[in-house]
Amino acid sequence: MKKWLLIPILSVLVLLTGCQKTASKPQIMTTFEPMYEFTKAVVGDKVDVAMIVPANQEVHDYEPSAKQVAQMTDASAIVYNSNDLEKWVPSVKTYATKIEAASAVDQIAGDPHTWISPKQAIKEVKYIQEELSKKFPEYKTDFAKNAEAYLIKLEALDAQFDTLKNAKQKTFITQHEAFSYLARDYDLKEIAVTGIDPDIEPSASALANLKKEMEKAGLKSVYVEENANSKIADTLAKSAGADTLLINTVESLSDAQRKAGDDYISLMQENLKSLQKTIK
Repeated sequence: MKKWLLIPILSVLVLLTGCQKTASKPQIMTTFEPMYEFTKAVVGDKVDVAMIVPANQEVHDYEPSAKQVAQMTDASAIVYNSNDLEKWVPSVKTYATKIEAASAVDQIAGDPHTWISPKQAIKEVKYIQEELSKKFPEYKTDFAKNAEAYLIKLEALDAQFDTLKNAKQKTFITQHEAFSYLARDYDLKEIAVTGIDPDIEPSASALANLKKEMEKAGLKSVYVEENANSKIADTLAKSAGADTLLINTVESLSDAQRKAGDDYISLMQENLKSLQKTIK
């Protein structure tokens, strides 16, 4: 009789053990690629990390789906760049800890493109680590170790960009005003074809003035962005007899880039190589 009683008891124990092994980890929702990468670098495999904005989507105007809002409601934390960029985050009703990475940055009024400067990316990673360590104190040591390893890579990237400070020609012209932090932190001057909002087109007179600025500065190249409409920048380059060079705002990875193993650091290194063609 006792032998038969052991069978259901053992079955229950096996089920309980199985549940413990497959118990889901806490989840952190991140808004777009840099926030995902910075957060993943900090937490490693201790916490699940998901990204809200899909590849090839414009983060400025993105609105999350009802399913994504539900995921954020159930998440332990939401990591986003700033209230100026992901304007919908503050309105999401959730018990999740909201971490605004750019709050650690010396911000330029109205400009959310903090992550494009490695110097500011370093600050954001440190802040994400600090805030997530408060949320998950049991992983504080792991997060610190992971962040330290990633920060070494970011600091090396920062040092590479610092070499631009030695250039004699420091002016570059971009498709839209997304590189102000990069210009400020590395003593460069950005001339933008359009403002912070890339959808607002400049007037004909504004384009004429830009052409004069290009000629005055002796600029022979216009930087255009991958995965973005460059019609206006192409028009300016053609009228000024200039060529176009690629630069990346590192807001997302295409499927091909992800398959090739690209990430924030590799794309920023490509940006540096591209900038070195005109800033020298």
